[in-house]
Amino acid sequence: MAKYTWTENDDLKVLYISLYGYTTQYPKKIDIAKLIGVSEGSLSYRIGKFKAIQGSGKATNYAKLSKKIYDKYHMEIQKSLQTLASL
Repeated sequence: MAKYTWTENDDLKVLYISLYGYTTQYPKKIDIAKLIGVSEGSLSYRIGKFKAIQGSGKATNYAKLSKKIYDKYHMEIQKSLQTLASL
């Protein structure tokens, strides 16, 4: 299987989930995984990377793109971030 290349929009979705949880439109992990086009395991792994950026969880490293997205958007109010993430 080819390696998936995460996009900024993907990481916005994962950032939103890591900060606020799932939405009514996409209430489960499988829903977001399908929306992005990855497995639930890949999504879980990426969520763990955002937790590492936040200083919690078990992961010890993270993608540069995820750090960039976190630094730029983590202080957005919930509704603005939800809109940016298309959730």
